[in-house]
This record gives sequence, structure tokens and C-alpha cells, in this order.
Amino acid sequence: MVNPLGTLVRIGSYRSVPFGLLGMAATAVPFPIALIPAVLIPGDAKAKLVYGMLAMAVLVGLAGLPGPMRRVSIWFSNQMLGTRIAQPPPHAKIAWAERWRSAAWLLMHTGLGWILFGLGCFLMLGCVFAVIWLGGGGTPIEVFGERVRVESGAAGLWTVPVALVTLVVVAYVLAGFTKLFQHSALSLLGPSAAERLAAAEVRANHFEQRNRLARELHDSIGHTLTTSTIQAAAAAELVDSEPQLVRRALGTIEESSRAALEDLDHVLGLLREDRSSREPERRLLEAGTLAERARAGGAVIDYELTGPAAELPATLSREAYRIVQEGLTNALRHAHPGPVTVRVAVLADALRIEIVNPLVEHAVASGRGGNGLPGLTERVEALRGELIAGPAIDGEPLWRLVTTIPLRSRS
Repeated sequence: MVNPLGTLVRIGSYRSVPFGLLGMAATAVPFPIALIPAVLIPGDAKAKLVYGMLAMAVLVGLAGLPGPMRRVSIWFSNQMLGTRIAQPPPHAKIAWAERWRSAAWLLMHTGLGWILFGLGCFLMLGCVFAVIWLGGGGTPIEVFGERVRVESGAAGLWTVPVALVTLVVVAYVLAGFTKLFQHSALSLLGPSAAERLAAAEVRANHFEQRNRLARELHDSIGHTLTTSTIQAAAAAELVDSEPQLVRRALGTIEESSRAALEDLDHVLGLLREDRSSREPERRLLEAGTLAERARAGGAVIDYELTGPAAELPATLSREAYRIVQEGLTNALRHAHPGPVTVRVAVLADALRIEIVNPLVEHAVASGRGGNGLPGLTERVEALRGELIAGPAIDGEPLWRLVTTIPLRSRS
């Protein structure tokens, strides 16, 4: 339930007082210049007042056009009104549409400051009556051309409730002006629709970049760690009986680690915004080395690549390499030491990748959880392809992953 008296006790309700005074003070600088047309242009007093006010409005509006004035206005609004308006980027160019909004804000700030001052003076008359009555009364004052005489004693007792009501009205007026200042600041100093759209695009690009880096780390480093773990385990069992196989496994681990370091250096370069960091050129034709490294660690891999893989576009070829890498990593993680079948076919209108491995009990229980399958799905969907993963439909204890990517845009 809203407490109507809460406005009277909240300090924030009276933020409009210092902020309105600041608006009034801002007119002190252009005031002498605004007097020039009021003095030079002939006319009666009312006409000269209009000329002076128009000149003041033009000068205040022009003062709000420079870009730094928008930043200053946002800073004062946040500090004095409690708003949370984001500042424009330090080196961003402020468009003219935003400059005109800043000019409108400065005009409204100064204008409302003077209006608030005038209303406050008028409403405080009730308190003046009470002060006169407490002083014994009898002192006449002039209100809008009419002389008002406050009597002492019971005859002037009406001034007490008038003063109390005046104080309450003043509190609500100040609170209303505070809300008006705050909403106006959000409308005129806050981001426009175009700025919000641009900020949303920046955030989307940021998240897309983060997801891309996460995929790159998961696919490259995850594959290397998986194959290295398998090879190290096999080498530990054969260190006494088969030293030649151990040496070969250690060589494969070294080769895999070097490739992973290249990938890691690329990702770290992106994080540092290092433009000189180039992405390692991993193409689909190199996917066979993934199978060879896995075989060196003792895994049974049946790998086959058919079709003109060298003719694939560079982007598609790189993504296909990553898809094979991640699919093979997942298969080794869940199926080792069972056999894994990898079939990559470059067809006339599509690229098809199929990876099949034994479906072991712990993989069924865990549901093949982790980030691997979602990452694969993101890659494939980005290429407008289709990914199907799950147990084989013929009832055999196999896990089957099939990816189909069109080589031409679908109409």
C-alpha cells in the first residue's frame, strides 16, 4: 500500500530544490547578453520582457548543443537527481539529434528552475501569514495587488491551518518537480532508440565473440587433452614392455600439444585484441591427422574422407575441421577403447559428417552431458546445417552423430 505521507519524509523528494537552483544559476551567464535585444529593440515593458526571454531561450539552447555539455548534464543529473544514465563512450561522436535533445533538456532545466522558484515563493505565503499572526498580527501585506491584513488572536487563527496545508502542498510540489526532472532526464539525456539498438548490437557481438572463443578453447584444447590423456595412459601400461610404442606416443603428445599451443595463442590474441594474431589454418584435409594421433594413443579409428575437400570454401573447411575434432573428441571420451568410425563426404550439394562409436552404459546414464554437443549445434546452425545425435535407431548399442551442411544457400 502506498503511503501518501512517505513523500514528506523522504529526502529524495526534495532533490528538485538544489537542482532547480542550479538551473536558475545557469542563466546568470547569458543574462547580460539577453539584455541587449531587450534594451535596443523599441517597445513597452512587456514587449522588452518577451524579447529578453526569447534571447535567453536561444542562448541557453545554443549552450546545450556542444557535445561536452551533454556529458556534463548527464553527470549532474546522476549526482543530484539519482538517475543512472550511462555516459556516451569517451571518444564517441555525439550525433546532432542527441545535441538537440541536450539543448531541449537545458532549456527545460532552466525554465523549470525558475517556475519552481516562483511557485515556491507563492506557496510560502501561507507560512508568512502564520509568522505575522504569531508576531501579534496587524501587519498588512499585498498579494496580487490586494492588501491582506492578518489580525491577531482568534480572528487570525485561520492562518495556522493555511500554513500547515501550505507546507504539505510545498512538499508535494517539490516531489512532483523531482519526478518531472527525473523522467525528463531519462527521456532527453538517456539513450535514444538508435543508441539502444547500437548498444544491443555491441553486446550481442560481445557475447557472440565470447561464445566463439569458448568453442575454440573447448574444441582445440579439449581434443588435445582427451587424446593426450588416452595416450599417456596407454604409455604408462607399456613403458616396460613396449618402449618403442611409448616413444611414439610421447612424440604424438608433443605434436598435439604444439598444435594446441598455436590454437591457444590465437584465442589469447583475440582476448588481448591483438590484430596480428592469426587463426591457425586448420582445414578439412588436415582432419586425418586427428585420427592418426588418436590411433597413436591406442584408439581404434576408421577414418574416411571422400569428395573434393580441397574445393570447399575456407570458412566451411575450417568449421568442418572443428566439427570433426569435437565429434571425435566426444567419441573418444565416451567410447574408448571401442572402435570409432568417421565418415566425411563432400557431395555435390552438401557436406556430410558421420561419427559412430559404441554406446557404453555411463554415456547413456549421463546423457552425453557437457558443452560439446551444444557447441557443435551452434557451429552447424551458424552454417545453416542440421545435426542429429543420439543412439542408433536400428537397436544396436551405438551412438551416432550426423551433420549435414548445405554447400549452397537454401532458398
